[in-house]
Amino acid sequence: MSNRFVAFLLAARWTSAIVAIVYHIRYLVFVDYHQVESKSLLSSAFYFLTGLGHESFAVFFVCDGIVAGLVLLRHRTRTALDPGAASLHLGALYRILLPGLLLGACLDLAGSQFFNGSGLYTAYPEFSTLTLTTTSLLGNLFMLQPFIVPTFGSNGMLNFLSYLFWSFVLLLLFVQTARLERRRARLAQAALVLLVIAVMPYTFLFWAAIWLSGVAVVLLGEARRLRPPLPVATGLFGAALLLSRVIGSNAGGLPAPFGEWIVHNKFLLVGLGFAAIARALYPDRSRGHGGWLDAVLRRGERGAGQTAAFIFFFHFPVIMLLVGVGSTLLGRPLMQQPTLATYAEFALLVGACLGMTALAARAVDALARDVIT
Repeated sequence: MSNRFVAFLLAARWTSAIVAIVYHIRYLVFVDYHQVESKSLLSSAFYFLTGLGHESFAVFFVCDGIVAGLVLLRHRTRTALDPGAASLHLGALYRILLPGLLLGACLDLAGSQFFNGSGLYTAYPEFSTLTLTTTSLLGNLFMLQPFIVPTFGSNGMLNFLSYLFWSFVLLLLFVQTARLERRRARLAQAALVLLVIAVMPYTFLFWAAIWLSGVAVVLLGEARRLRPPLPVATGLFGAALLLSRVIGSNAGGLPAPFGEWIVHNKFLLVGLGFAAIARALYPDRSRGHGGWLDAVLRRGERGAGQTAAFIFFFHFPVIMLLVGVGSTLLGRPLMQQPTLATYAEFALLVGACLGMTALAARAVDALARDVIT
């Protein structure tokens, strides 16, 4: 059971990373679905599957929340958390951030200088903006994007990295209040929650809620509560995915006021559905944590899990460069109609981006080991 849960988390992270790559490349290579001139079963299925980008973000956030919850479980004491609980998880985020910023800057500089013939880096602000300033770099180093500074370079995925960072920091602050006297602890926790709701933007609160559903998987698993049957949980997740893709941004076919609520929270429903599957697979506490918990943390914060996370957060500059090279040197236009040729081009770009980003992640991981040892 425990080995299945470890494999499940790792597979979900990798799937999220690959779907995110597919999602972003689709937007650059193909026109939007409503602009497709000759729709077919193949094109409909293709657009449905490659449109699962934000749904994959929700799955990744739930996985990270589960790992964060296990970090707290692994390092907790009776009254306080060991500092290692923070350093393990936050350190993993910074092992992604620091080399990723350098890689992204190099790729963006090369692409904007030599491969911007189609205006990819400058003419599509609704897709990406290029911000390579010292202020942006310093702000991103302190995870202040997008709250105070824009993302550094073209990589809008950095926003999600910041959301994970601050979600974990705020959770640590919340848990640390347990060291206070009981009444003061409750007041401090209530004040912290109200302050976060008042100060932080809605987008952060939305994704933090999805992340917390992953933490809840661990809490419920340890308390042996609310364990749904796996077929039921899988059905809920599948229904949430289907609803998210079918409804899009149109609430016209749904009864008010629930239609608008579902449109704005469809990714939350996807996250909750995936969290239900994770809860169904969570190992029985009665068997003891043994080595499975260490295996989750080892594979989630290092090795294959770290590689998947690096790909998830830093595939975007690689995509921009690859598409820029194709459009400038090979004359491949952006946003084409779906044909066999464009499907083949799409597959090549996905493979090239995945391979390049994975190699960069492995190189970063090897360098990090050398530095640490």
